[in-house]
Order: sequence, then C-alpha cells, then structure tokens
Amino acid sequence: MTVSRRTLLRTGLALAGAGLTTTACSSDGGGDGKTTLRFAWWGSEERAKLTQQVVDLFVGKNPGVEVKTTYAAYDPYFQKLATEMSGGNAPDVLQMGDRYLREYAERNTLLDLTPHLGKEVQTADLEKKLFPAGNIGDKTYGLPMGQTTHVLQYDAKRWEEAGAKLPAEGWTWDDLKTAAAQVSAKFGPKVSGLSDPFGIEDWFGDWLRQQGKDLYTADGKLGYGEAEVVAWWKLGVQFREAKAITPPEITANTTLTPFPRKESTAEFCPDSTVGMTSWETYGSEFALTQFPTAGTGIGQFTQPPMMLSVAQRTKNKDVALKFADFFINDPEAGAILGMARGLPPNLKIRETLSAKLTDEWKMVADYEAKVSPQLLPAPAPPPKGAGVVKTQFQRIYDDVMHGKATPEAAAPRLMSEIQQALGA
Repeated sequence: MTVSRRTLLRTGLALAGAGLTTTACSSDGGGDGKTTLRFAWWGSEERAKLTQQVVDLFVGKNPGVEVKTTYAAYDPYFQKLATEMSGGNAPDVLQMGDRYLREYAERNTLLDLTPHLGKEVQTADLEKKLFPAGNIGDKTYGLPMGQTTHVLQYDAKRWEEAGAKLPAEGWTWDDLKTAAAQVSAKFGPKVSGLSDPFGIEDWFGDWLRQQGKDLYTADGKLGYGEAEVVAWWKLGVQFREAKAITPPEITANTTLTPFPRKESTAEFCPDSTVGMTSWETYGSEFALTQFPTAGTGIGQFTQPPMMLSVAQRTKNKDVALKFADFFINDPEAGAILGMARGLPPNLKIRETLSAKLTDEWKMVADYEAKVSPQLLPAPAPPPKGAGVVKTQFQRIYDDVMHGKATPEAAAPRLMSEIQQALGA
C-alpha cells in the first residue's frame, strides 16, 4: 500500500471544532469505573480523522479506558487552552506548540516527563535531535509528534530555461541571487526568481545559524542584535536591486504565497507544507533543495511541528503517559498517522512508512534523508512574547520592502519592539 496526500485528503471528515468521544464520560472517570482521558489538539480535518482513528485503536486495546477528544484550528485552540489552564481544567494530554511550551512549563501547568522517559514512555527509537524543542533546562515537557525542516522548493525546468545554475551542496546566497535574477530576467515581470524571504523570521533564523548565532539562546534570551538585522535586510535590498525577488505588491498578497501561484520560481517553506499547495500546482515538476549558506553549514534544524504534553494536574497520570507512549511508538498508530504531522519521530516507524510513500511525501522523505546529517538539533523553546516578535519582524520589514525605510533606520525600531515584547 502506498500513501499520498491526495489519498489522505479524500479521507477528510468535517469535524472542525468538534468534540468526539470514544466511549467517554468525564475527565475523572465514569460511573462504570472506567478511566477517562481528555485529549486535545489543533489541525486540519484530515489530521482530525487520522488522530481519531489512533484514539479508537488505543481504546480498543485498553478496555478500561475512555478518551474524550477535541480539536480546533491553531488560534482558537490556544485561546481555549489558555482559559482551561487558568481554570485548572486542562486536557490530560494535549498537543503543544514550541512558542507556548516554555510559558506553560514555567507556570507549572505541564508535567515534567523526565522521570518517565525510557520507562512509561519509551524513547530509544525516537530521533534524538528533536528532544531539545521540548526541554526547559534539564527537564522535558514535550514529546515530538513528528519531524520537519525547512526547504527551498524551486521550478527546475524554468531555472534551466533561464540558464540559471541549479542549486548544489555548498551553494551561497550570492549564487541564489544570481540564479534568481536570471530567472526574473527571462520570465519577468509577471514571474520572479524567488519569493521575497527577508520578512520571515524563520529564514532569518536559518541565516543566523549559518554564522553560529540563533534567534534565541537555550535559556530563552534573544540571540542576535541590531547589526544582524541590518545585515539581513541589506541582503534583501541587494536581492531587490538585482530584481531577484518578488515585488512588494506580489509579496504582500497573503491569499497564497507566490510560488504556488506561479508568480515566483522558488520559495522557502517548511517541508511539511509542500504537498498542501505546491504539489497541487506543479505535480512532480518542481524540486527540493537545502538552503544556500553564508558561513558554516546550512543553518537548518530538525523541528517537531508540534509536541505531546501531559497536564501537571491530570488525575490519570499513568494512563496519560501510556497514551502518549502509544501515540508516538505504536507501529499501528504510526501506520495510521502517516505523514499527518511530518515524518514520524519514531525511526523504525519512519523506515517502514518511507518505503510506502509516493508523490510529494516521497519527495519530502527523500529530501530529509539527504540533508539529515547536516541538520542541527531542534532549538530550545523560545520565550513568551516570541510570537509578537515574529509578527513585528514582518511588519517592520514591510517598510524596507516598500522603500519607506532603510535597514539601518528600520532595525532599531524592531529592537525596540523586541525589548517590549520580551520584557527585556
């Protein structure tokens, strides 16, 4: 049996915002003596159906357990979670994002999983590079539910038609600028070589790591200064002057990014999103490659797109831990979930699944296998306020993009906003 995104999409179920119960009653058990867990996550209808199938499988193998499930889109999910956490009514097991983990862990609302690793929760077969994303100091509060990394997707056919040099290991940002400018010259003005990446904090982070820095330190402090912001945005000005990137009016259209609209021939993205947009537009007529470099290495890291956490105040800790272990380590569960949360974190399950993948997911799995030796471990969770910083990074860059401010003038404004957001 092979697995493609289109197959997964056809199995989608209209469950958005729904609460589903697998013979469930209440979080502290029903009158029949069964133990009841509450499990919450965010995601698409596709992910909801597959996740519910895994829940049903767990309940079927554990007759004394009931699981009540709820899910929502990302923002409503965390809005509801904030209310539940404040009211002491958090789900027993919950999906956790990297930009919220430190905040909830430091508020003592998440269970420290460290004493249970290698015991109730087996970790021997999990990708070790993913674990720092769930760690605060020497304690673990989140288990990886999948693996992704960043990628440059590009239209190799158009690059070749433009006479542009195709990406290769060790290529540089100057190489990218030259190639993208050639493509723009060939197919412009309607098509640009590269979607403007310079307002996206994630890609700035990859560039920083190529030079031994990062967005944040392991203890949640800012990892860069004004000089790095100026240098990154000045690089963006150079790309714009070379006509290598999309013009502001195309970049600012957020309905869909330029690459799947075929308004650019290359774009940085998380590899977990490749099949959601680009495959539907290009089919197999595009390629994936690693980032260009500005120093040491490619600056990319392994990243769990989301993590599994257990509430500190759960009344059913043993069963919650058993469920967490099942979700990430059970082969049948792994076969059901497939690539719904990126590559499986369990390497044995990943190996089995990879042999069955087709189309875009095979492309992603092959790409990750190729770049894996160069990927850095996941960074530690960012501090509270990091989401605001990410938004301000884009907002202030917009002035640079439109020529309303120079990098030298815009960077101090960003640093001031960062100081306010992080409380530094």
